[in-house]
Amino acid sequence: MAKTPESRSYRIAVASQHALVSQSVRTALVDRSFDAVAVRWPGGVPLPRNPRESGRYDAALLLGEFERAARLRAATLLVSHVAAPWVVLTDSPRGPLWGAMYAVGAHLVLAATTSLDEVAEVLVRVAEGGAGAPEAERLPLIEAWDRLREERELLAARLATLTPREREVLVLLHAGETAAEIAAVLDVSLSTVRSQIKAILRKLEVSSQLAAVAAYGTALDLRQPAANGGGHQAGS
Repeated sequence: MAKTPESRSYRIAVASQHALVSQSVRTALVDRSFDAVAVRWPGGVPLPRNPRESGRYDAALLLGEFERAARLRAATLLVSHVAAPWVVLTDSPRGPLWGAMYAVGAHLVLAATTSLDEVAEVLVRVAEGGAGAPEAERLPLIEAWDRLREERELLAARLATLTPREREVLVLLHAGETAAEIAAVLDVSLSTVRSQIKAILRKLEVSSQLAAVAAYGTALDLRQPAANGGGHQAGS
């Protein structure tokens, strides 16, 4: 079992969108001689307040997946506003979302498959001022994140061109309704619905209903783009 040096107990902030996860990891780190504190997840269920929460940390550990915009937004808020070198442990696949973490200053991003003993060793190195991820690893991931943000913004702009009725039709398509069923729900002719679907495809610049539905499904998670958190910054 990894232990911190006897001469010092490093103060570590621990955060997760799941309070039980952060508390159990905090306990495991305490067992490894860290002075670990579970901090509140923005917008989530508040964790017990601790007067040390606002103090300085030697390092911080963030656990979670960031596929949904609200989770990503909360994670980037923590990393950018809590002064500490952050180690991020995530289920999200290596790619743009890792870049989002690096873009707001994360020290190191690791896969969730990393063992707790390995994480403990990393936290000690980080707390002692060890180097973070090399630039050759960080920059391509940040660039991938920037491209994804641009795609999100473009999608949001296209969705904004839909009329209220076209958006209503798109919502129903996403719910699995057929054109005939939508016509019945909205009490309009089938030809009217088909015309609205054509307008939706044209405005979203896609070639099929399936692609339009996929775009809307993406927008459900990206309605509040993580880019709002800053130039490089995020439901449950």
